[in-house]
Amino acid sequence: MIVTYTPEGEESQSWEFKTGRVKASEAEVLQKRFGGTWDEFAVGVFKGDVRARRVMLWHLLRLTHHTLRFEDAPEFYMDELKVEHTKEELGVMRSNIEKMSALPAEDREEILAALDIEIADAPEGLGKAPSKN
Repeated sequence: MIVTYTPEGEESQSWEFKTGRVKASEAEVLQKRFGGTWDEFAVGVFKGDVRARRVMLWHLLRLTHHTLRFEDAPEFYMDELKVEHTKEELGVMRSNIEKMSALPAEDREEILAALDIEIADAPEGLGKAPSKN
């Protein structure tokens, strides 16, 4: 997912956050701060859980500011933090829904149509940061 943090009166910062690409030791810290399992944290970020998104923002800010304590992470307005799913993530969701035989065909088609609209407007991933070599 693409995470964009735009504090009032400041420049935007953007990151690509992939829950599967967080090292286990860091995941332990994040799940402890969140207060649940790693899967609950990941689902919370996906569903818009405020605590999960605060923990995620703290993690992302610590990539640059390594000593930032959770207690010192910025207090933000909800509209300052934007989380968008990439085309790739939505494509995976679409593929999974297509395979759900237990889902009534009418419901499946409605969900797939909604996902197609989202995919058309979704951002590409940010890609890898350039090497410093």
